[in-house]
Amino acid sequence: MSGSAFFRSQSVPGFVRCAAVALAMLAAAVAHLSSAAVAQGLSHLSNSYVTPFPEQNRYRVYVFGDSLGDGLWAGLYRAFGPEQNIDVVKKSRVSTGFVRTDYFDWNKRLTRILAAEKVHIAVVMVGANDVQPIRVKNKKKRTWHKIGTAEWREVYSQRIDQFIKSLKGSKAAVYWVGLPIMRSAKYNNHMQIMNEIFRERAFINGVKFVDTWNGFADQFGRYSAFGPDLSGQVGRLRAGDGVHFTIRGYRKLAHFVEREIRRDMRQARSERDIPLAGNVEEQARAIRRQRAPSGQKQVRNKPSVSKPKKPVGRITPQAAARKKAKVKRVATVKPDAAKEGVVALPSADGSIEGIQLPRPKISQAALSAVSARYTPQSELIALETNEGVTALASISPISDTNLAEALRRLPLSQRPYYRVLVKGEELTPKEGRADDFTWPGS
Repeated sequence: MSGSAFFRSQSVPGFVRCAAVALAMLAAAVAHLSSAAVAQGLSHLSNSYVTPFPEQNRYRVYVFGDSLGDGLWAGLYRAFGPEQNIDVVKKSRVSTGFVRTDYFDWNKRLTRILAAEKVHIAVVMVGANDVQPIRVKNKKKRTWHKIGTAEWREVYSQRIDQFIKSLKGSKAAVYWVGLPIMRSAKYNNHMQIMNEIFRERAFINGVKFVDTWNGFADQFGRYSAFGPDLSGQVGRLRAGDGVHFTIRGYRKLAHFVEREIRRDMRQARSERDIPLAGNVEEQARAIRRQRAPSGQKQVRNKPSVSKPKKPVGRITPQAAARKKAKVKRVATVKPDAAKEGVVALPSADGSIEGIQLPRPKISQAALSAVSARYTPQSELIALETNEGVTALASISPISDTNLAEALRRLPLSQRPYYRVLVKGEELTPKEGRADDFTWPGS
């Protein structure tokens, strides 16, 4: 059993007890803790992209964007329609974007939405209406920046950053959907500029970018109104304007986003489950989050030792020792514990309500392998807890070369992999390297 899952299962009873006492002091009428309070108390323990603990165990997927976002919402609504714990909410608006803030300001609109509603997953598809100059109001005059210029990119990127940061501040998982290929060549070039900005800002702000360009291009990378749908049948996917989609096309467009969301939801679900704890019923017994009645203390399961019967007649010391060795220690569970609302705690043998949770010790070879990753100046400390969990820590002096190297790290926008893979720059080759094509001696 992993350490994070173990501490998560052990910290729940303590959190519930403390929260119950605090609520009892504030309001005597409160009889139990809500599931939302439990979810807020455990959300910081998650490492998954999507929160494992949504309110009322129900995810709320919000779709933002323009007319393309409208169609994307329709596709996602059909994709997640059979799901009982997912709500797909449409917040898109036709003829909007991040350029004409005088007509509709998405950042102001998002602030009002987040103040009134809870967003777990945000899907954004916008940009079809942003092929126009940006007007910036200065103190002296109004300045217009043409699309594609450095000034236009800077202002447009700032507005996108503000939108993403607002969503991330509300703990929402953000999926920014790229624009598809278009029929018009000039309009297509503008879409590539948009996707370049979207991909860059998503990377810098730590959100996921969903690329849809190649999904609607033919085998030569050109625009095609026809293509295979989700069932494999070739049909019309794009509308007559060369920009929007048919119902079949929007369902395929939503599939690219649905695939990413479902993958992250599976990861979130795996964090909620306790590994090596048996089936669903056994896990429910092991992680029961109930509050004990007022004035009643939570009990720990204590193993009871069955006493051997008194020997009849004369018995030798060897036989008595053999009989004593056969005595088994069984962890007993209070039969009415579930009825009384007592939280199950681990017994002395490491089991929870009769469910044995194996916690193997970390071998010395594994500790040596971990310590090999640290520099000789650092000191590795391994602490073996009484629950079978090993805590590892490393202490490094100020002269550690790794710390000095970390201080000299380049900014994100100047690192080689960002310049090559994100911005598409070509680095200057070094002499003798694989990308050095100069003729020897020239």
